[in-house]
Amino acid sequence: MARALTQPDSSAVAVPGFTLDRLIGEGGFGQVWRAHRESSEEVVAIKILHFELVSSHDALTRFQREIAAVERLRHPSVVRAYEHGTLPDGRPFLVMEYLEGSSLREVIRDRGALSPEETLTILGPICDALEFAHASSLVHRDIKASNVVLARGDTGPRPVLLDFGLVKLIDDTGPGLTSSRNMLGTPTAMAPEQMRGEPVDPRTDVYALGLLAYHMLTGQPAFTAGGGAIKSYLQLHGPRPRPSSKIDIDPAIDSPIMKALAPSQADRYASAKDFYEALRVVVISRRVSGTMPTPKIDPGEINDATLVAPVVGAEIDVFAVYVEGDRSDVSKVRDLALSLGMTVAIEAPDSVLAVAPKETFQIVRLKQALANLTSTSRAAVGESRATIHEGMVDGPALDSESWAPHPLEPGLWIAPTV
Repeated sequence: MARALTQPDSSAVAVPGFTLDRLIGEGGFGQVWRAHRESSEEVVAIKILHFELVSSHDALTRFQREIAAVERLRHPSVVRAYEHGTLPDGRPFLVMEYLEGSSLREVIRDRGALSPEETLTILGPICDALEFAHASSLVHRDIKASNVVLARGDTGPRPVLLDFGLVKLIDDTGPGLTSSRNMLGTPTAMAPEQMRGEPVDPRTDVYALGLLAYHMLTGQPAFTAGGGAIKSYLQLHGPRPRPSSKIDIDPAIDSPIMKALAPSQADRYASAKDFYEALRVVVISRRVSGTMPTPKIDPGEINDATLVAPVVGAEIDVFAVYVEGDRSDVSKVRDLALSLGMTVAIEAPDSVLAVAPKETFQIVRLKQALANLTSTSRAAVGESRATIHEGMVDGPALDSESWAPHPLEPGLWIAPTV
């Protein structure tokens, strides 16, 4: 049942008018190359859809929506698009500004929690960018630390929002993107209405902003207890997470975070601006009153030296397996993963995702066992990175689309490097 990849060799990639320097990013959806324009030596980033997804209507639609969104949103905190086109083999590509800098996820991974002032400095431009997007009737739907880059600039780091591949027109009543998971987005960064497949609006992004702010303030995701099914249940029905319960921080900051994370859209802030202002008022007033003695930090002063905090967990190379479809298959794979010493990260009746340290895991046994899945199930085995601690998993491995093709076809896909 193994499905062979037919993607061309990387050395064969060529975009007319550009010289590709090096591959700077790759996931289940596509590749991102650093390149320079031959006519001017301008350095750019070029995103190219994977070859095997050219025949996928959903993948092409997602790519075209991202192109339309970033070309429409001219904002300093939205990655700038220059042009787009199609390669002779049918792969669409998007030429964007090249951003030199670390992702917010990398900063949090390496340095841990950020101070409230640092959080405001980064969150402010992102909220402003989302206000601009919402005014254009666009909802991002995938706001998370890995989709924010702190781009280096002459006046200091510039927070920039990336990846509009899941963008949604608020007034779009036509058929949307489908998903073999019956929901679109990263599970740990999704609002309850996304999990239920219900309509989204700007308050969906407000929820994700609440998760992002919590992540910055504490150095860890908001919902981390138990396996995937428990996490999903807590996001839908559990108590709202409070940053002050995880880190020594003024409890007054809990209130705007919890309101942004309200399970019901009607109970959240109406806009990204409203959320940011509520958080800013609390942080600034507490600092002025002397109850929160943290130093004032100028936006241009944020660097590796100022982002100092305890490291929450070490991210390691892992093997990952994801299976969806037949419930019997899902149950068998879950039991198999546990018997092989893997950690189950996400679990639902029709899907399961598990990881194991690459250094010690015997991947051959897993590959052999997966060969007997039913023809209706979809499975993927690949490599990624994750933090594993006391039965909890965090990191890029949770987003299977970052290390496996999307959408998955029936059968078993195994990454060429495994």
